[in-house]
Amino acid sequence: MIDLHVHTWRCRHAEGTPEEYVRVAARRGVSTLCFTEHLPMAPSLMERIPGVEGYAMPLDELPAYVGEVREAAALGASLGVEVLLGIEIDAVPEARRHAASLLEAHPFDLVLASIHFIDDWAFDDPRKTAEYDRWDFGELWERYFADLVDAARSGLADVMAHADLVKKFCKRPESPVGHMYAATAGALREAGVAVEVNTAGLRKPCKELYPGQEFLAELHRAGVPVTIGSDAHAPDEVALGAREAVEALRAAGYSSALVFRGRVPEEVGIDEL
Repeated sequence: MIDLHVHTWRCRHAEGTPEEYVRVAARRGVSTLCFTEHLPMAPSLMERIPGVEGYAMPLDELPAYVGEVREAAALGASLGVEVLLGIEIDAVPEARRHAASLLEAHPFDLVLASIHFIDDWAFDDPRKTAEYDRWDFGELWERYFADLVDAARSGLADVMAHADLVKKFCKRPESPVGHMYAATAGALREAGVAVEVNTAGLRKPCKELYPGQEFLAELHRAGVPVTIGSDAHAPDEVALGAREAVEALRAAGYSSALVFRGRVPEEVGIDEL
């Protein structure tokens, strides 16, 4: 079993230490665990968006985070859990130069990219759902997927995280969205990124994996590789939904997933997950 997306208390909206995560992973039979804390926010976002400091660790804590994961890796080795060092970047355009400089400074195994903002709106924040009323949902989804593809083409990331996060609060277009999934899948394949099957959606209002089954099938048809992550924000969430993720992968036609070490992908057969 692999879990390539977990957060600790350092992101300011999660809880638990790396040691606590590793011990839970060992009990649940996780063979590879990757910590993917939120990269410190770009200064321009910090200055402009109220409350954004609650979405990621402060810049001066990044070295401490790296050190903690290295210590957790030693514990993991004693418990049979491979521990990897990852990071999750908010890949909106103005944050990318900031992200690129920080990525160069540390030996990350995996870089996830996410879209959490539409302009200055943190659309996945449950405190800010009133903003949805200002949008036509079809236009919102088109904008979100365009931003996701643009982020993938930046070349900064290995994996696109929770690729249909825009559905989190069930604000869906009335018309079919299959064309968006197909176009996005093709663009992600051309960009050379993988997509994670993120089980956190099962714990959110949408009550389904990110990506959903229709989108996942389009990703498989396009030849986009995948990973699996719980997006845990507490130790007890490690590997939750892993069985559902593997079942969804099988149903979509996948026979393997990827693990990244030193940002180099390696295939793991689905029977080993």
